[in-house]
Amino acid sequence: MSGRVIFENSQDPNLEMLAVEIQSHHFTFTIVNIYAPHGFDINQVQKLFSNLKTPTFIFGDFNLHHPFWGGKTFTSKSEEFLDWLNQSHFSILSTSTPTHITHNFTSSVIDLTLCSAALLNEVYCYVSD
Repeated sequence: MSGRVIFENSQDPNLEMLAVEIQSHHFTFTIVNIYAPHGFDINQVQKLFSNLKTPTFIFGDFNLHHPFWGGKTFTSKSEEFLDWLNQSHFSILSTSTPTHITHNFTSSVIDLTLCSAALLNEVYCYVSD
């Protein structure tokens, strides 16, 4: 198994992203990890995502709230992300199980997992305690 970094973003303090291409025997796929402490702006990376040619997983702390993935509210950034998601070849794997619980026991779903259509029927996603 081997891998190579195909993208690393360090210029924007509000977005940390690393994309790695993994080669394992006869299968190649990409893993993208995202941390967006103030909400994820899909407009910054949609061109990169649309140019990924291998099957891809996208994991991240997107800090986006939306009822579609179990949130109680939504923002313009989450609406833009959902619009992009509906037009992309990616599917959301996350469930409505909260991924963030505060000290006063309020919860939200801000960590998301996506995969390209080629992987959708090959994986199972769940949130662990």
